[in-house]
Amino acid sequence: MSQSSLFSRIFRSLALLLNIAVIAWLLACLAAAYIFPQGKVSIVSLFSFSTFFAIVANLAFLVFWLFSSKKKNSLLSLIALGLCWPVVRPVWGTNYFGNNDTSAEAQRLKIMTWNVHLFDLGEWTKDKSSKERIIKLIKEENPDILCLQEFYWDEASDQEPYTQLLQQQGYPYAKFSIENRMKKSVMTSHAGKGEIINIGHAVFSKFPLKNEQRYALDSSRYNMLSVQVAVAENRIFSLNVVHLTSVAFGRREMSYIEDVKLNSKAPDREAKSKFILRKLRDATEKRARLAVAIDSVKRRMEHPIIICGDFNDVPGSYVYRKVKGSLGDAFTAKGKGLGRTYLKIFPTLRIDYIFYDDKALKVEGYDRPAVGLSDHFPVIATFSYRKTDTTGL
Repeated sequence: MSQSSLFSRIFRSLALLLNIAVIAWLLACLAAAYIFPQGKVSIVSLFSFSTFFAIVANLAFLVFWLFSSKKKNSLLSLIALGLCWPVVRPVWGTNYFGNNDTSAEAQRLKIMTWNVHLFDLGEWTKDKSSKERIIKLIKEENPDILCLQEFYWDEASDQEPYTQLLQQQGYPYAKFSIENRMKKSVMTSHAGKGEIINIGHAVFSKFPLKNEQRYALDSSRYNMLSVQVAVAENRIFSLNVVHLTSVAFGRREMSYIEDVKLNSKAPDREAKSKFILRKLRDATEKRARLAVAIDSVKRRMEHPIIICGDFNDVPGSYVYRKVKGSLGDAFTAKGKGLGRTYLKIFPTLRIDYIFYDDKALKVEGYDRPAVGLSDHFPVIATFSYRKTDTTGL
C-alpha cells in the first residue's frame, strides 16, 4: 500500500468520524425541541442556539462526500437533515422567489409586532430622534394591527406619552397589559420627581377589539394579552401578544460577550462563561414553563388564532415548537435568510414571531425592516383570508 493511499484512508476515516459527530450535534438540536428543559437535562436546551451551525456543518459534509470517491457517505448528513427537518426548516427562509407583498390593501390583514424597548427611553441607541422615527415607521408601514412589547405609559394617564399619539395615526382601539411598574427616573434623568411608568404589551387596532383577557402565565409578572379582533361580523380572530422571559444580560455580561468575540483570551473566561450558560439555561427553563401555559390557553380558544411577540427564543427550540404547535410561521411562509430580529450578541437570533392559523389565513408578504431604533427589528406580515366565516372553526 502506498503512503498516499494510506494517508487518504486515514483522512476519510477521520472525516467520517467527524461527520458522525456533527450528525449527533444536529440530533441534539432536534432533542432540544422536544425535551422539557428541567433539571440536568436542561443543558440540552442550549443546543437549540447552535442549530444553524449544526445545519451548516452537515451541509458541508454532504458536499464534501459528493466530491469524494465515497459519494454514498453523503447520505449520512442528508438523512440527518431530513430527520431533523422540524428544527431545520424554521432556521433559514428560502423564499427568494415569488411575490412578497406587505402593502396594506382592502381584504387583507396587515400585522406588525415590535419590541420597542421603551421607545428608547434610556437613549440606548444614542439617537435623540429615535422616538420620532419609531412613530414615523409605524405610520409608513400602516399596519391594521400593531402589537408592541416593552411599551410604556404614564401611570397618571395611559394616554401619555404615546397612546394618544398612536391613536391619532388611525388606531382608535387600544388595549394594554401591564407586566412591570417602576420609577421613570430609573431609565432616564429627564423624569419628573415621583413619576411612575407602567410597562407591558399594547395592541393598537383599526378594527374593534373585544373580550379582552389577560392570562397569567406563571406566578410572577408574565402574562398573555388576548383580544378578539372583529375584522367583520363574520370574521373574528383571537389575537394574542406575549413577551417571554429574557436572559437579562446586564452591561457586564454584554461587555464580556463582546470581549470574547474580539479576544479569545478574555480574563476569567471559564468562570464568566459558566455563569452566562447558567443564565441561558435558567431562562430557557422559565420560558418553557410559560410556553406550556400558552399552549394550554390557546387550545381553549374558539376563533382562529394569531400569536405574536418577543419570545426570546430561537426557531427549533422547545418554546418555539410548543407555542407554535400546528400554527403557521409567517417567516417560513415568506421570509428569507436567517431573519435576524435581535440586534445584539449573534446574527442568528430570530426571536420575534407572528404565528397564525393557516386554515383561515394565507401569508402574502413578510418583512423585517432593518432599523436600529430598538434592540429588536419590527416584524411585519400581510395576510389574505382563506375563509369567509371565521366566527368558529
